[in-house]
Amino acid sequence: MAAKCIEEARSLRKKYYGGRGVKSTLDNKELNVTFDINGDNASAVNVENGQDDKKPSAKEQNKTSSQSPNKQSALDTTRLEYVFGQNGIVEIYEASDFRRTNNLIAVPDLQTFIKDYQRLVEMASSGAMRSFSFQRLQMLTSAFKMHTTINSVAEDSAQSGLLGTDFYRTMKIDNHIHLAAAATAKQFVNFVRDKLTNEGDTVVMEDGQTLREVFTKAGLDSDHLTIDAFNVLADYSVYQRFDNFNSKYSPFRMGQMRKIFLKTDNKIDGRYFAELTKIVLARHEQSKGHCSAAEMRLSIYGMEKDEWEKLAKWVLCDWKGGSFSGNMISSNNRWLVQVPRLWRIYHSKGKGRHNFQEMLENLFSPLFAATLHPEEHPQVAELLTHIVGFDSVDDEGALEAPLSCCEPASWTKEDNPAYCWQLYYLWANLEILNHVRASKGLNTFAFRPHAGETGDTMHLAATYMLCRSINHGINLDKQVSLQYLYYLDQIGLSISPLSNNFLFRKIHQNPFPKLFKRGLNVTLSTDDPLLFHMSDDALLEEYSVARASWDLSMTDISEIARNSVYQSGFENHLKEEWLGKHYKRGVTHCDENKTHVPLIRAKFRAEHLALEHMMVILLAAGKGTKVLNEMMHQFGDARNGQRRILFENMNEVPDFPEQNQL
Repeated sequence: MAAKCIEEARSLRKKYYGGRGVKSTLDNKELNVTFDINGDNASAVNVENGQDDKKPSAKEQNKTSSQSPNKQSALDTTRLEYVFGQNGIVEIYEASDFRRTNNLIAVPDLQTFIKDYQRLVEMASSGAMRSFSFQRLQMLTSAFKMHTTINSVAEDSAQSGLLGTDFYRTMKIDNHIHLAAAATAKQFVNFVRDKLTNEGDTVVMEDGQTLREVFTKAGLDSDHLTIDAFNVLADYSVYQRFDNFNSKYSPFRMGQMRKIFLKTDNKIDGRYFAELTKIVLARHEQSKGHCSAAEMRLSIYGMEKDEWEKLAKWVLCDWKGGSFSGNMISSNNRWLVQVPRLWRIYHSKGKGRHNFQEMLENLFSPLFAATLHPEEHPQVAELLTHIVGFDSVDDEGALEAPLSCCEPASWTKEDNPAYCWQLYYLWANLEILNHVRASKGLNTFAFRPHAGETGDTMHLAATYMLCRSINHGINLDKQVSLQYLYYLDQIGLSISPLSNNFLFRKIHQNPFPKLFKRGLNVTLSTDDPLLFHMSDDALLEEYSVARASWDLSMTDISEIARNSVYQSGFENHLKEEWLGKHYKRGVTHCDENKTHVPLIRAKFRAEHLALEHMMVILLAAGKGTKVLNEMMHQFGDARNGQRRILFENMNEVPDFPEQNQL
């Protein structure tokens, strides 16, 4: 029964994340591209030669379109139009379809999703599935303990033989880092001190105040420019208090300071924020201390229709002056867009006149417009080529309305919609956008939201169905059925133990070591270096604290670093450079000289994952009795073989009292 539930749950994931429930009549074959659902989403995959092409810029896309009219004949940009349906989901039509009768892409509707979600919750909560999952997870823990007991010396020996590489020279990617807190407290304080000293007369406020005047009016001077006075580092006051945590983003607890230094939309057009970000990026680019890269989060709120244009202008602006000139594109960073679940703020701005559909239109209409008509929105179209995924963020523990089938256009009340309801609409519109972009040979976006940090554990059921990977996921230790499903499908978990320690879970209670030992696809990330980290290198600090807290070996942390590359949205050719040419075939096909993970560890992980899948499939097929009986006989034969060897050599040892027990 448990195995059948597991197979049914995995089929639900394939329906949504795998796209089997999506009906599309876009003719991908004419454009020689296929939609890569596995998340190497910064490139299009050429069907003819099976190779990934580097992502084209918006200008190159327009040039290609104009030079290849035959390939674009069926799906020319002028022949596709989008309409926001009354159900909150974008519909795609050919421009000639004036009556809008043939929607080219259809995803499972809200009612179907809710029914499937509730079915998954029911299965995950069933006694049979919980008992079976708990048993299998316990066995995976025991297997890892036995493996390390027997083979740790062999792993260390194999790792020391991997010449030309080590942990510091392998690539580590910070998969989960918010841009507003990407700089460490030390970097931020030094930056503000430099600006106050050298640019004190710069006008930074709409009312004409200069930077020096802002500080003077607040009663602050250069003596106050210390980490303690800034009051940005997290402390005991933020534990289980998301409101206090958010206020830490404002130096001196002053909203003005946050707007001046950590916002893109201000009097100086976000120049200080750009310069501070480029200081952070430079550390990755220069490989100070170790090789690393990042996937930083840009915020889009859905409050206004022009947010995407403003953000594109900020990212692509040629920032002149300062230590690092140029735009915000870096070879060591890929951008994600985080969508804060701030319906309550949007509702209050409209004084009850707004509905949730308007917020969705503000979020997605510019994306479809830039995808279908890049020549009319060149900056947004260019920005999208540098984005690899979307995130959904906010306090999961906040009160939310019960799950309902209410459509977005009808949601006008003040209550926050249910978490999974909001995720569904983000997923649905992203899925349609991805199909349109893939059909045109453009990069697509992974859905990688925050989930399982706090709040309802069943948030993790929704992300299991909809997402490639998630940020946090520490609540998985409270739900073994979902934990086992996340293991079987190797859904990425980007966990930030130092952030968890200050906010929701102390380090000694963090399930990271348990999840890692069992073989889940976990990695380490920083979340908010400005608030949680003391050193100049936040990511290395995260690895160092984890290694010391949980007695991780060098093989362990190399495996965790390898997982970060797997989870990332960096292009396929870069992953081949960091993991090995055949990495897509599985961890045993990764190049150990590139990952610094010895083959003996990779084989252990791969074999156990394959065996678990085979076990579940055979049990679900009704072959459990036969298989388990055969396994019992095999274990018996192995035990008897050991007994035989001992008895054959018994004459070589003296008699002992317990001998007759054999």
